[in-house]
Amino acid sequence: NQLHAFDFTNYFTGTEADVEKMAAQFGTRVDAVLGQTGESRVDVVAHGSGVTAVQYYLANMQGSSKLAHVVYTGGSYDLTLTVAGDITPAPCEYLTIRSDGSDELQNGNSSYGELDGATNEVMAGLDNIELATDPAVFEKIHAFFTGNAPAENTLIAPVPGETYTVSGRVIEFIDNTPISGVYVTPIPIRTLSNGEIQRQIGGSPVETDAQGRFTFDITLSPDTHYEFRLQNITGSHFDMHVYVQPFREDVSTLRLRMVPRGTTGGSQILTSFSSAMRTGDHANFFVHTLNEAMQFADDDLQLARFDAAYDPIGTVSVLTQGNAPSAGVSASAGNTFILALLDYDQNQQDGTGPISASGLNMYGINSFDAYMAGKPSNQQTQVTFNGRTIGTQNFASDGGIGASNGGFTMVQFEY
Repeated sequence: NQLHAFDFTNYFTGTEADVEKMAAQFGTRVDAVLGQTGESRVDVVAHGSGVTAVQYYLANMQGSSKLAHVVYTGGSYDLTLTVAGDITPAPCEYLTIRSDGSDELQNGNSSYGELDGATNEVMAGLDNIELATDPAVFEKIHAFFTGNAPAENTLIAPVPGETYTVSGRVIEFIDNTPISGVYVTPIPIRTLSNGEIQRQIGGSPVETDAQGRFTFDITLSPDTHYEFRLQNITGSHFDMHVYVQPFREDVSTLRLRMVPRGTTGGSQILTSFSSAMRTGDHANFFVHTLNEAMQFADDDLQLARFDAAYDPIGTVSVLTQGNAPSAGVSASAGNTFILALLDYDQNQQDGTGPISASGLNMYGINSFDAYMAGKPSNQQTQVTFNGRTIGTQNFASDGGIGASNGGFTMVQFEY
């Protein structure tokens, strides 16, 4: 009850992040938390472009009167905003956490993100996402807030056979806007001893509320992960099949993303750059790593494809030096967290290299031309990221609303 996670929503102006809009949203949330708790100040952890939003709030919205401890991790930009010439205005206390140059956003400058007047910590070997998620980083932040080491620094794995309550939220991809009126059906995916996956009978669907939230109880089984089928009854978004790893015991919110059919906000870039997103008999995949950046020199992402009889029909390794997509406006080859995999040229073959489409090479998104057949029934793809495998079935990208074999697939590695 002391932690308040915050999502920025619909904060793009054209194709660029609007820092003033982000700061205003942040300020509204700060006021709401203060009103709810009766406290006079809040502690803040900001990551990436959120760092710039908090700095704007301090510099232009009298934020120093409402913040106490301020933590900047993996700042995406030079930390130059000031309040009356002061980059760390009182009475707040400041902590910065940066890498030793392993964060690609540092551009090789190991001092990038350091602030005069702050406690500055260097975490060797961590990438930009790890600067917000690594247990050692959590320990630094906990000690900065409380003066004490945390009792635990990792989440506890779930226990098969136990029943858990899972809270989820359906949001728009890319804009993070909540989507109401979505039927969410949890479907167990069982992995057999030979590696084949079996899609089980799904549970009863639940509907998202005005904030895109839903809740359900689930009993975990061994060798099982889950698909969430998302169907928007108004047809404003594509059907989605989101595959996730088994849950951690104390996950509070599972974020599930839907691709809009319209062209608004930041999502316009995603939905309008190519007809290949919406036509053809192939499956469109998005591979998402919530807590890690994809480092093309270090990581391994493989797609193993199978026909309906579970006979192999080809494997491709995507995260290799030769296949690394060109850096986009704010994404670089070492800091991708969503990879779009689709038959870009619609030739039903893997491409020889990445897609250099500016529409996808932004916001930590990159892309690759890989073919997954979407029309045959029971055709499956197994996605392996750094030794962790999530098995999926293929769904045709041109399926209509509610089509049994239609929709986009998102494979979500979370920890």
